Amino acid sequence: MAGFQLENRRFRAQIMAQGGELVSLWDKQLQREWIWQPQPGIWAHSATQLFPVVGRLVQGGVRAEGHFWPLEAHGFLRHQRFACLARQADRLVLAASADGSAPPCWPWRWQVTTHWVLHPDGLALRQQVINRDHRPMWFSLGWHPGFALPVASQPGWRIAFSRAVAGPFPTRDRTLSLPVETPFTHHFRLTPEVFRHGALYFGRCRQRRMAVLSPAGREVMALETGTQPWLALWGVPGADLLCLEPLAGTTDDPAFDGRLAHKRGIHCLRPGASRAFDVRLRMAVDA
Repeated sequence: MAGFQLENRRFRAQIMAQGGELVSLWDKQLQREWIWQPQPGIWAHSATQLFPVVGRLVQGGVRAEGHFWPLEAHGFLRHQRFACLARQADRLVLAASADGSAPPCWPWRWQVTTHWVLHPDGLALRQQVINRDHRPMWFSLGWHPGFALPVASQPGWRIAFSRAVAGPFPTRDRTLSLPVETPFTHHFRLTPEVFRHGALYFGRCRQRRMAVLSPAGREVMALETGTQPWLALWGVPGADLLCLEPLAGTTDDPAFDGRLAHKRGIHCLRPGASRAFDVRLRMAVDA
């Protein structure tokens, strides 16, 4: 499949045109692959782009503009082909839009542009949504990267947040119910059973730094959330896989009525407007 390669002194990244998916972040200094490589029966992706919804839709779609729009979990962007708008050795701009190969399953003309930049210590991603329609457009957006970390084979990993976040909020059957009383935390332990029922969500995550700490307490990598309001953690019990998902939206509440404007975490863009979400990955040099 066609793709694009970025490189600097430390890293070499591979991003596919199909889905705009990051499929490799090779660390030349440490001689290791940071990104999860698909494995049958565990997870068949590496770092998917999520749009125009995040997570499961309990009614199999949403109601908007007087119609019911069937959608699979996480939307359709991961199936679309991205075109290259600009490219240098260590940076890349890609875009997918309703004018391309997108199916007629969304009532608005949209464009999603991704800006990738390699840095000496990691990778930056900007996801930009543009409303190219003459009507206000609703959307959610996210990034679902998986990291090849020995979280199962080496017990004792944990997450540390730079400031308190809301959560954790566990999912059941890929749905999310929020409690009346909101818990807050700075730390979270990755126990063997933590993902037994699915992903865990954290809220109020804007401008946070989420560090992944090894059993020895050493920071191995970190994700900076920018303006993303939600984070999800996901993995497969027994697999050395950890997904860190910055999200502008969530999976459905089990009681969601299907009306898009009522969906938790949904965003609205006026005609011609755009909105960007920036995240940053930093990889330790002694991981």
